Amino acid sequence: MSAPPMVTFRREAPVVAEYDVVVCGGGPAGYIAAVASARAGARTALIEQNGFFGGLATAGLVAPVSEFNKNGRRVINGIPWEAMERLARIGGADLSYPIGNVPFDSELYKLVIQQMVTESGVTPYLCCTVTGCIQENHRIKHILCCGKTGEFALTAAEWIDCTGDAILCSAAGVPFQEMPQPEECQPATLCFRLGGVDTDHLEQIFLKLPNTKYANSRVRGILESLRGKEDVPVFGGPWFCWAMRDGIVHVNMTRSPVNLQDAAGASRMECSLREDVHQFIRLLQEYVPEFAHCYLLETAVSAGYREGKRICGSHILTGEEILSGYRFEDSIACAAHPVDIHRPADTSQDVTFLSQEGFIPYRSLYAEDFPNLLAAGRCLSADRQAFASVRVQAASMATGQAAGCAAALCAAQKLDVQKLSIHSLQELLKSQGAVF
Repeated sequence: MSAPPMVTFRREAPVVAEYDVVVCGGGPAGYIAAVASARAGARTALIEQNGFFGGLATAGLVAPVSEFNKNGRRVINGIPWEAMERLARIGGADLSYPIGNVPFDSELYKLVIQQMVTESGVTPYLCCTVTGCIQENHRIKHILCCGKTGEFALTAAEWIDCTGDAILCSAAGVPFQEMPQPEECQPATLCFRLGGVDTDHLEQIFLKLPNTKYANSRVRGILESLRGKEDVPVFGGPWFCWAMRDGIVHVNMTRSPVNLQDAAGASRMECSLREDVHQFIRLLQEYVPEFAHCYLLETAVSAGYREGKRICGSHILTGEEILSGYRFEDSIACAAHPVDIHRPADTSQDVTFLSQEGFIPYRSLYAEDFPNLLAAGRCLSADRQAFASVRVQAASMATGQAAGCAAALCAAQKLDVQKLSIHSLQELLKSQGAVF
């Protein structure tokens, strides 16, 4: 395929503010990174494309927040668990599950995140997207943002990419690992919430126990039996998660391959998945008694991608390291979720449960030649197998806390991210309650 033609734009924008740390992306990794940075004393800003924080938890309706515990111990703590406790105190989360999965109310979660961000002194930039950056010798000096008031620029000492799609890392020219072909990439899913469900009799909605596959096998069998008789879109699971209210469940079942390099194709996929949501609701209403009177409350703002750009960091975390529980000298976060790889073309997935928590090194949060840029959440440096464990919300929150602390220390000490003392970072993380 020939390269597309290129065009050059010249743009000017006002530099509206200067910070110690700017976090791009206000999802699970990003809001935690911003709070951690601000609590460590850094002047911090948080840029988010939506009008609220939470990313795939609140905009994507991905439930539960998974998972904080392993073998009866909390392995992800600190600011991430504080957020869950605050949410539980206002009736928006259930913290009783032994595995450390946390079902939640997405609207109350939006409120808790907003309060944590503003109380910590972070400056929020909602409804804003990052569109470019200016560098000197790979050191980012400014970023260009676009919001409802037009384009503007920010300047900072340190930057953290928590966009999930590695938007800032891409703009900065960070090298990425080779992506699978679109037909091999883990599928995208558009989650949705249903009301009017008979949750008293629907099984597998309380995701409490370790080493358990929670796909609803009965509903899965019903859908499989309808092939040839009904139009049954490709599905995964299905997974149903209690949404903190009787009669309401989060649903994760739509599925589609996605080519992240094809914007028009990805847009068609979004439309197709939204059509599939309504077809699945019709099938559930007609063939599954617990859904006979269900109705759609909302669909996610956009599809969630299980696989995306991952930087080539100073260390590429491997599946073998996660599964063996290898503990690094520069460990800064843990992961407890199984290695979970969904197949794009059918209804299956490959799951390997962890026998103990896995560990994530600080070196997986940065690339060697980029002195003031960190990546946390879904765009950190991990191979495909390790990524299938660390991509989930709780682990992303943990890497976000580590990145926020590291950026604050680097800003205060005027250090490149590669030269930060791991001892000083680990001590700060301990003071914030993190486990690693």
